[in-house]
Amino acid sequence: MNGFIKYLKDQYHYAERTLVEKEKQIILWKNLCSRKQNFDKLGTQELLKMVELQQKKYTLITVNNQIRTIEQYFEYLQITGKRKDHPLKDFRIKTPKRPLITGFLAEEELQNIEQEFREKKYKKGQFSLFGKRNQIILGLMIYQGLSSGCLRALQVQNIDLEKGMIKVPKATENRLKERILPLKASQILELYKYITETRTELLQISKTIKETEKLFIIGENTKFSSITKEIRKQINIESLQLIRNSRINLWLKQYNLREVQYKAGFRYLRSLEYFNQTELENLKQEIEKYIS
Repeated sequence: MNGFIKYLKDQYHYAERTLVEKEKQIILWKNLCSRKQNFDKLGTQELLKMVELQQKKYTLITVNNQIRTIEQYFEYLQITGKRKDHPLKDFRIKTPKRPLITGFLAEEELQNIEQEFREKKYKKGQFSLFGKRNQIILGLMIYQGLSSGCLRALQVQNIDLEKGMIKVPKATENRLKERILPLKASQILELYKYITETRTELLQISKTIKETEKLFIIGENTKFSSITKEIRKQINIESLQLIRNSRINLWLKQYNLREVQYKAGFRYLRSLEYFNQTELENLKQEIEKYIS
């Protein structure tokens, strides 16, 4: 398994959390084998039966993510000479055209959105750089619930890689307050690579001097909104605000109101009334305890 993980790391440059997830997926599928079966030698029909089993347990998006990992695993076996044929090359379950995503998203759905975005292939050169930049932006939306205004205002000095923290600047257009939030371990490594490598290359091709302190580099004739619009289209979502709203909604299930207010950057507790609408009356009662 270590050889496969090294192959993924060298070939696809995945973040640590993605490598861990893919290792779990391989173990999961190997555990589906009977005692007589050797997973590394399974044929197409046997693997398709496993696909059917997984479809009964997981969403199509999740199963397709698993299939992508299995495909990579057999690629690895071919490259290392452990297998001549590939039993699951370019196979995916055809999914109906997804409607625009609306409503609050669960943690798994947010992670799947990020994973799908990460799997996208870009042309080499500047398009590859744009893709890496956009992955960082989407990650900060998903895990820290950052708004477009806060993302646009971020500067390199706002990222403390040593402490694993991000100082989110206030966003004047929607009156969000400054706050300090923790980064996920995988984000720290990705941000380090972005700041030291990707951002440097983007600076060279951006033809701009005005925004050298900005974390996210854009060209002279490019608006930040055009970047977020492109991300929104690629993940087929109604609005990127939905990503932020979903994170806040998940925070409400984990933290108290004051903590969520701080993490979200809200000036007033009443801003949280939009969330957890099924428990709106309970939420109002909690808020009244603070303001009465």
